[in-house]
Amino acid sequence: MGRQLVIFLDGTGNRFSHKPTNVIRLLRSLPKDDTDVLTYYDQGVGTFGIKETLFEWQKLPARICGLAFGWGLKRNVEGAYHFLAQNYRQDDEIYLFGFSRGAYAVRALAALIHTAGLVEGYQAHLFDYAWAMLLAKNGENRAPDFKLQARFKSTFGRRVNVHFLGLFDTVKSVGWIYDPVIIPYTAKNPAVNLVRHAVSIDERRCFFRQHLWRKNGDMKTDLKEVWFAGVHSDVGGGYPPAQAQLALTAFRWMLGEAWRAGLRIDFLRAKKELSVRTSGFPAIHNSLLLGWKFAEWLPRLVWIEENNQRELKIGAMPPFGQPAPRSMTGAISVHTSVVNMMNANPDYRPPNLPHFYSVEGDDPGIASLP
Repeated sequence: MGRQLVIFLDGTGNRFSHKPTNVIRLLRSLPKDDTDVLTYYDQGVGTFGIKETLFEWQKLPARICGLAFGWGLKRNVEGAYHFLAQNYRQDDEIYLFGFSRGAYAVRALAALIHTAGLVEGYQAHLFDYAWAMLLAKNGENRAPDFKLQARFKSTFGRRVNVHFLGLFDTVKSVGWIYDPVIIPYTAKNPAVNLVRHAVSIDERRCFFRQHLWRKNGDMKTDLKEVWFAGVHSDVGGGYPPAQAQLALTAFRWMLGEAWRAGLRIDFLRAKKELSVRTSGFPAIHNSLLLGWKFAEWLPRLVWIEENNQRELKIGAMPPFGQPAPRSMTGAISVHTSVVNMMNANPDYRPPNLPHFYSVEGDDPGIASLP
C-alpha cells in the first residue's frame, strides 16, 4: 500500500490564525509523525505571511488584486503541483481539500493532472507550459487542443488519479470583480475517484454563488454534494472558535467521508478539533454586512455556460431588499443537522429549500467523536 499525499488550499483571505477554517482543522486531524502521510498547505488567495512585507500598507495593493481579480490562483496551483510532482510514487493516493476559492484551486489542480498528467519532479519547470495548455482555446470551435494535451501527457506526464476531492463551498468567481480564467474539467473530471462537497444553503452574496459538480449519466466519479445550514464561512470555517459550531458540523461530515475513503485520521487530534462544540442550535452569521451590500451593486463579468461566454451583470440587489438566495435545483441532499435545526427552530425555513430532498448523515465510523 502506498503513501497518502494530502493537499490543503485555504479560502480567499484565509491563513493560519486563531480563527481556523475547516481546511486547517482537517490538516490538524491527520497523524503528525506518520511518514506515510505527506501534507502540503497553502494559504488563500490575497493573503500574506507575517514577514513577506515590512509594513501592513504594502500588502494592500496585492491583497486587493488577489481578492477582486483572483490573482494568485496560478501560484496556489503551481505550489501544490510541484509538491505532488516531487513526492509522488507509484501506488500513492492523492487527497485534495479546499475551501472557497481554495476549493476551486484544488479542482483546477485536478484538472491539470487530468490533462497533463503528473510530471516527474525534475521536470516540474514544465508547469507553466502545462498550465497554459490547460487554459488555451486553440482547438476546433475554440475548444482546448485535446490532441496536444494527450501528446504532452504521454510524453512527460504520469497517469495518476485524484483519489479524493474534498470541497467546502466552492464559489464560481475566482475574483470578485473579474474572473481571469475559465478552467475546463473543474465541474466534471474523469481523473477524480470521489468528490465530497459541503455547500452553503444560506449564503446570498452574488460574488459567492455556488459552483457545483456537474452530474451526468456516464459519470464514474463517486459524488456527494450535501447542503448545510449557514453562510459561506459557517460551512468552511474562519469565524472565532466560539462561533464555529455550524462549521464544525460540516467539518465532522467531511472528516467521516475522508476517513471512509481511506484517509488516515488521528482521532485524538480530531476529537480536540471538535471539543469546542456547544449544545443547542447556533445562530447563522450574517455575511451581507455593509461593505458587501455595496458590493452587490458592482458590475461583474459572469460566465454563462449556455452561451459559452462572459456577460456583464450589474446590480444584484434591488433597492432596500435582499439579494436572491442560492438556487437549489435537481436532486438535493441536505445534512441531517438542517432538518434538526428546522424542527427545533420554526423560524428557520430557507426559502430556496425545495419540498423534496434526501437527508445525509455523518459516517457511523466517527460516532465516538463529540
